[in-house]
Amino acid sequence: MNRKLLITTMVFAMLFACLTPQKVNANEIPVSSGEQQLTPSIHLKKTKVSLERGDTAKLKAVVQNASGKKIIWKSSKKRVATVNKKGEVTAKDKGKTTITATISGTNISAQCLIVVKKYITMTVKTTGYCNCSSCAGKWAGSPTASGTRPKQNRTIAVDKNLIKLGTKVKIGDEMYVAEDTGGAIKGKKIDIYYSSHNKAKAHGVQYKKIKVYI
Repeated sequence: MNRKLLITTMVFAMLFACLTPQKVNANEIPVSSGEQQLTPSIHLKKTKVSLERGDTAKLKAVVQNASGKKIIWKSSKKRVATVNKKGEVTAKDKGKTTITATISGTNISAQCLIVVKKYITMTVKTTGYCNCSSCAGKWAGSPTASGTRPKQNRTIAVDKNLIKLGTKVKIGDEMYVAEDTGGAIKGKKIDIYYSSHNKAKAHGVQYKKIKVYI
């Protein structure tokens, strides 16, 4: 009888344990993949942009899983290029700077390298001149406005309000130096020095794309 009673008691105890609610830690409950919080991400469509001084460029950020959050834009060297809150970059001076776009409230970011070239390009009207009285008038035989002696394949006359004296200017494959000025040289016009009047006259009028080194 004692054995029967013991077995009956054990059966009832097991049934009671199965029917009694158990406490479960919330951290132990498995979460389905659909309920997981997605991590925000950001990338820029361009990771490197080359500009000339004064140029602008718009950077486009692609953001995921960050609805309603702002993008914070920052330039590592504002002297080289600045960026506004819309991601619009303005080139200021030669050099390199890194533009960083960060999702607000996070440390998640993406970067773009901005390279501002050491020159600017422009199209100018070019003519030829020499140091004779026909070209230089009363200043024939005189030094340039910089005080140097003019030399073919080096000296050009410029509007110093547009191109500073001493600036290197590449015309075609030749590198010149802005050493001279002239009464008729205004705006985007350049006079190229030649060693003879015939060579200067033969140049005529030509429109050329030049590089002005800054």
